[in-house]
Amino acid sequence: MDVIDGADAPYWNGLVEGRLMLPRCGGCGDWLWPAVSRCGKCGSEAIEWTARAMAGTIFSWTRTWHRFGFTESLDLPFVSIVATVDDCGIRLLGRLDDPDRIDPVMGETITGRVGATRVENRDIPTIIWSRG
Repeated sequence: MDVIDGADAPYWNGLVEGRLMLPRCGGCGDWLWPAVSRCGKCGSEAIEWTARAMAGTIFSWTRTWHRFGFTESLDLPFVSIVATVDDCGIRLLGRLDDPDRIDPVMGETITGRVGATRVENRDIPTIIWSRG
């Protein structure tokens, strides 16, 4: 993968290494997403990146049946999930491992693993969510 920089670099680098890293304010303890370089609540610049389990619940989802830009490598249809990560409330986007094409249920428990989405000639790390 290309060199990653910016406030969310530890997130992407963590996924490349197979880990979910999320930012938390070292001053007040709030979880911060999207990633920032300064806490909006207390103003602290002490951002701590913490490894989290890839576990959560489905907040929302959509099944995509039509091809659009940068989805050429995905089999149709595919399900995109917004998941609420356990114990921190951060919501992350990923794909659902959906071989049976059974509609997800909001609030359903899911676990994740790191996969990839092919975009042109690059593999972008992606969270692949699975039921249960």
